[in-house]
Amino acid sequence: MRKLIIDFEYNEASGRSSIVVDFNDDSMTNIEINEAVRSGEILDEVIKQAALIFGEDVAQQVRDGRLAAVCLDHHPELKRGDAGILINSDAVRKQEVKQ
Repeated sequence: MRKLIIDFEYNEASGRSSIVVDFNDDSMTNIEINEAVRSGEILDEVIKQAALIFGEDVAQQVRDGRLAAVCLDHHPELKRGDAGILINSDAVRKQEVKQ
């Protein structure tokens, strides 16, 4: 079952707002979830749900990159802190393959 938790966050210290997303899908492996993040599949779903929850203006800001969409990692230490993975911008990714 696919589960999205979407929240609107305002950081008083930095003055920045963002859409914070936690994603879980028991039918997908971590590699498949990572690929869905990279391909934009999850971002498309987040934008659609953000439009329903927060309105089309907020969704358009996420599309344009004016409002960050941050996908939290499954590590508990990242969920408690400010860390996350920005999902609506291009980023260099390093991947290690163990055989």
